[in-house]
Amino acid sequence: MASRSSVAPTPDTEGLHGPDGPTDTPPGTPRPEALGALGRLLLAVLAALVVAAALVGRLGLVGADGIGAGDNADGARLYCAAELTAVAPDGRASWRDVVVTEFRTGGEACPPEAPVSSAGLVLRAAVAAGALLDGAPAGSDGAQRFSLEWLGVLYVGLLALGAGAATWAASARRSRRHVAPAVLAVIVPPVAPLLLVPWWSRFLVSTYAEPAGLVGTVWVALGLLAVAVTRPADRGARLVALGLLAAGGVLAASAKPGFLPIGLVAVVACLLVGVGGAVGTGGWRRRVAGLVAALLTVAVAAVPVWSGIRAQDDYYEVVNAHNLAFTAVLPESGPAATAGLGLRPDAWGHSGEGFYLDRGRSVPGWQETVGDRPAELRADAYRWLAAHPRVLARVLQRGMVATMRPQMPYLITATGDPGQVVTDGPVVFHPEAPPFMGPFFSYTDEIAVPWLPAALVVVSVLGAVATVVVTRRRGPPATASGVAAVRLVRVAAGLAVAGTGVVVLAVIGDGYYELVKHVWLGSYAFAVSGVVLAGAVVAAGTGALLARGRTDP
Repeated sequence: MASRSSVAPTPDTEGLHGPDGPTDTPPGTPRPEALGALGRLLLAVLAALVVAAALVGRLGLVGADGIGAGDNADGARLYCAAELTAVAPDGRASWRDVVVTEFRTGGEACPPEAPVSSAGLVLRAAVAAGALLDGAPAGSDGAQRFSLEWLGVLYVGLLALGAGAATWAASARRSRRHVAPAVLAVIVPPVAPLLLVPWWSRFLVSTYAEPAGLVGTVWVALGLLAVAVTRPADRGARLVALGLLAAGGVLAASAKPGFLPIGLVAVVACLLVGVGGAVGTGGWRRRVAGLVAALLTVAVAAVPVWSGIRAQDDYYEVVNAHNLAFTAVLPESGPAATAGLGLRPDAWGHSGEGFYLDRGRSVPGWQETVGDRPAELRADAYRWLAAHPRVLARVLQRGMVATMRPQMPYLITATGDPGQVVTDGPVVFHPEAPPFMGPFFSYTDEIAVPWLPAALVVVSVLGAVATVVVTRRRGPPATASGVAAVRLVRVAAGLAVAGTGVVVLAVIGDGYYELVKHVWLGSYAFAVSGVVLAGAVVAAGTGALLARGRTDP
């Protein structure tokens, strides 16, 4: 039987420090004292408080100058879940000159066929908590006040909870002087983009389902990074990381159908995580916890995901089919595509026109070629793309380029009181989301380094594959920094794949209509992936220098 020292650790069982795996500490150096249980708990609480305070400040939830994301008329699909109505003359929150934050209960409920979503559950929880904590008396009709900022506070709390849990996991059996780098490696990549710019965090104060998807993605990223800095023998830490992966996957996938790839990446990650056992040992038992987490994720998310897909087809089947054909396939293909899509030849004259321009009324034969056959039109579009890979590549590349513009200035940022709400004014079309695609094409064509998102995906995925091949042939790196680099590359690849999945579902689901919003969560996944990949490069360089120093006489 091989001794423990002669068994090469597998990629999943590589240790980062101490006698169970590679270490950056010179041989003969006494092992520093590890952080105790109370110290780990206090550190986790401190990290959660710091993240919460930073996000509260970023969003302006205390004092004036609050920010959010203005409603584009999609919000009614969500706030009906809590029977809310906006405090505005017509009870609508969409297309105002401020982000409407004031609502009252007692509005219309969602129809029975409305989807079940994690965003709706979080909103109802915020409304219930607000009613208990606000203290303001109900109106004569029994209606209670509700502020979107309360919803933002709840989302901030969820993000802080995830950060605290990840911090606790990252500090497992780690010497005091190594705790800070490990915690920063886990917390900084997912949280920094939310603090440095408002492009993603401002959606936490909005009527959209996007913030639930964002929080879920942050949890998944925290879970992946927590796995990267821990060992299978750190059972408690690995179980917490699995919890973040599973809960984040459910939260994101059940927020809206377009975020399903986040959940799928979380499920795959759970299946790959080992829990328990010493370094160098294998066995199926260490995969049981990950398998259970993956199955629970699928079981919990299945119903809301299916209801979201069904509702999308019920409400937007015609809209999505029109937009796929007229905003993406026709403009990227040319007039020849009309026959393949089952459209009249003169429909080409309306290439680039989204459904909401005039609901297809000006398109010759629209009712019989689109309105009466949306499923067939969608199937024809997919067959056309499959038969014309260059067109498919252009469509996907346009979606990737759109991730570089998550700012979305057409959705107002500043919050305000009801007195600032206006109900009329000229309609302003922005190039990020026009009803016709000409301005959008010009806008995306002017973006610098349009190849950057695709390059990030290729580099991270190929890098992850390379780490698997090299590790199996030569064994794990000799230093903790080298092991960290290997694991961070794999995390970057997982996030890049998740972001790509969001982009693919967006372009094949609704074409280019409001594409920057539909790929918004993909842009966040790419941003975090890029930060993690940069960290992997730094870790790899550090590991190489340390390994060279050990071999020099």
